[in-house]
Amino acid sequence: MTKPDSIIETIVGYRKAKVLMVAASLDCFTFLERPATARQAAAGLRIHPRAAEILLDALASMDLLAKREGVYRNSPLASRFLVRGRRGFLGDNLKYQEIIWDAWSELAAALKKGGAVRPLEYWLLKHRGFAEEYIRGMDNIAKKPSREIARAVRCAEARSLLDVGAGPGTYARAFLERNPGLRATLLDLPVTLKITRQILRKHPRAAARTTLVPGDYKKAPFGRGRHDLVLMSHITHDESPRTNGQLARKCFAALRPGGKVIVHDFMVDEDRVRPAFGALFSVHMLTYTRGGRTYTAGEYRQWLREAGFRRLEQRKIVPEAKNATEIIVGTR
Repeated sequence: MTKPDSIIETIVGYRKAKVLMVAASLDCFTFLERPATARQAAAGLRIHPRAAEILLDALASMDLLAKREGVYRNSPLASRFLVRGRRGFLGDNLKYQEIIWDAWSELAAALKKGGAVRPLEYWLLKHRGFAEEYIRGMDNIAKKPSREIARAVRCAEARSLLDVGAGPGTYARAFLERNPGLRATLLDLPVTLKITRQILRKHPRAAARTTLVPGDYKKAPFGRGRHDLVLMSHITHDESPRTNGQLARKCFAALRPGGKVIVHDFMVDEDRVRPAFGALFSVHMLTYTRGGRTYTAGEYRQWLREAGFRRLEQRKIVPEAKNATEIIVGTR
């Protein structure tokens, strides 16, 4: 007999997500590294005592907290990934997800329009607090894949890296750490680079070999024959096919002969149905970009070939993850 359990689970799934996002926004898990009652947590988090108990009980039901005799403390999972300062911290990313929740509430309107009601430019430039949580959130999730990509791409003789839409600069830092002769140019919007500069202060060695260039990568010149590596990580999903083709051509022009472009992003199979993360990420892009989506490897290969790149190489990054990504490396 067919049961609706999976449908019901999907229907109520947003409740767990919202509870977790709000708890992270409150820095609840950092506070609960020390055991506390609901009343103590309410005072520390500046929320209502009744509401605090309801929130903490929900988190305990999700196995993110343990509750014993009215005292709450983090589970091992929460201690590892949700406490500020821990290496695997995901809290900034959850804060960004909480802010962008409003864009998801406009999904029905986006379906009629064919794109976001309030596109990414709105969130970055007009929504107070979004830019910082967005950029710091990207830093949270980029550390492991950035190290893997820097190991995978051989570039010992490279001297100049252009990171297009660099965000927090996590990927550029990984390349700088592995290649002592390399210097990096980070191109992004001024509002973004304000946060990037703060992050780089914690990485003085990388900062000393980094130049920040403010600009919109869709409009700003990349230069001609200036770089040995050009990196586009997690920017192509924000853009339309036409823009991505234009970016590929700008990357080609910016490279010296023998230089390499590295495109890194989520990718879906040719039928666009699997992996499920990628298919749902396309919906995420629909809610807050003008023309973005998750693309297939075939589309990336076409843009790079048409731009002039050869010897295209493809590789999965952190393949064991549900949100695994891929890189395609092309040579000029």
